Amino acid sequence: MRKTNKRIYGKNIKSEAAELVGKSIDIVMKNDRCYKGVVTKVSEDAYYLKDGLDGKHSLKYEDIDEVIVIIDAPY
Repeated sequence: MRKTNKRIYGKNIKSEAAELVGKSIDIVMKNDRCYKGVVTKVSEDAYYLKDGLDGKHSLKYEDIDEVIVIIDAPY
Protein backbone atom coordinates (compact mmCIF):
# COMPACT_ATOMS: atom_id res chain seq x y z
CA MET A 1 0.00 0.00 0.00
CA ARG A 2 1.28 3.45 -0.86
CA LYS A 3 2.03 6.03 1.78
CA THR A 4 1.99 9.80 1.83
CA ASN A 5 3.23 12.36 4.34
CA LYS A 6 1.55 15.27 6.10
CA ARG A 7 3.92 17.89 7.48
CA ILE A 8 2.98 19.96 10.51
CA TYR A 9 4.83 23.21 11.33
CA GLY A 10 4.74 26.13 13.75
CA LYS A 11 1.75 26.60 16.05
CA ASN A 12 -0.01 23.59 14.49
CA ILE A 13 2.53 21.29 16.20
CA LYS A 14 0.70 21.84 19.48
CA SER A 15 -2.85 22.36 18.18
CA GLU A 16 -2.92 19.07 16.22
CA ALA A 17 -1.10 17.00 18.86
CA ALA A 18 -4.19 15.32 20.37
CA GLU A 19 -5.17 13.93 16.94
CA LEU A 20 -1.84 12.09 16.64
CA VAL A 21 -2.08 9.82 19.70
CA GLY A 22 -1.58 6.22 18.52
CA LYS A 23 -0.17 7.25 15.13
CA SER A 24 3.28 6.63 13.69
CA ILE A 25 5.15 9.91 13.19
CA ASP A 26 8.59 11.36 12.55
CA ILE A 27 9.68 14.40 14.57
CA VAL A 28 12.46 16.73 13.42
CA MET A 29 13.92 18.81 16.24
CA LYS A 30 15.36 22.32 15.88
CA ASN A 31 18.82 20.88 16.66
CA ASP A 32 18.45 18.57 13.56
CA ARG A 33 17.93 15.42 15.64
CA CYS A 34 15.12 13.15 14.37
CA TYR A 35 12.82 10.73 16.18
CA LYS A 36 10.51 8.06 14.70
CA GLY A 37 7.86 6.26 16.69
CA VAL A 38 4.28 6.07 17.91
CA VAL A 39 2.74 8.85 19.97
CA THR A 40 1.66 7.34 23.30
CA LYS A 41 0.24 10.56 24.77
CA VAL A 42 0.46 14.33 24.64
CA SER A 43 0.45 16.97 27.37
CA GLU A 44 0.30 20.75 27.54
CA ASP A 45 3.99 21.01 26.66
CA ALA A 46 5.22 17.78 25.02
CA TYR A 47 4.71 14.74 22.83
CA TYR A 48 5.45 11.34 24.41
CA LEU A 49 6.87 8.96 21.84
CA LYS A 50 7.76 5.26 21.92
CA ASP A 51 10.36 4.25 19.32
CA GLY A 52 10.98 0.89 17.62
CA LEU A 53 13.49 -0.20 20.27
CA ASP A 54 10.94 0.41 23.05
CA GLY A 55 12.69 3.66 24.01
CA LYS A 56 10.50 6.37 25.47
CA HIS A 57 10.97 10.05 24.64
CA SER A 58 9.43 13.28 25.90
CA LEU A 59 9.75 15.97 23.23
CA LYS A 60 8.78 19.55 24.09
CA TYR A 61 6.75 21.48 21.49
CA GLU A 62 9.12 24.46 21.70
CA ASP A 63 12.06 22.26 20.58
CA ILE A 64 10.26 20.70 17.59
CA ASP A 65 10.81 22.06 14.07
CA GLU A 66 8.31 19.83 12.25
CA VAL A 67 6.16 16.73 12.65
CA ILE A 68 5.75 14.33 9.74
CA VAL A 69 2.70 12.05 9.85
CA ILE A 70 2.76 8.87 7.74
CA ILE A 71 -0.64 8.33 6.08
CA ASP A 72 -1.89 5.45 3.93
CA ALA A 73 -2.67 6.88 0.49
CA PRO A 74 -6.32 6.43 -0.64
CA TYR A 75 -5.28 5.04 -4.04
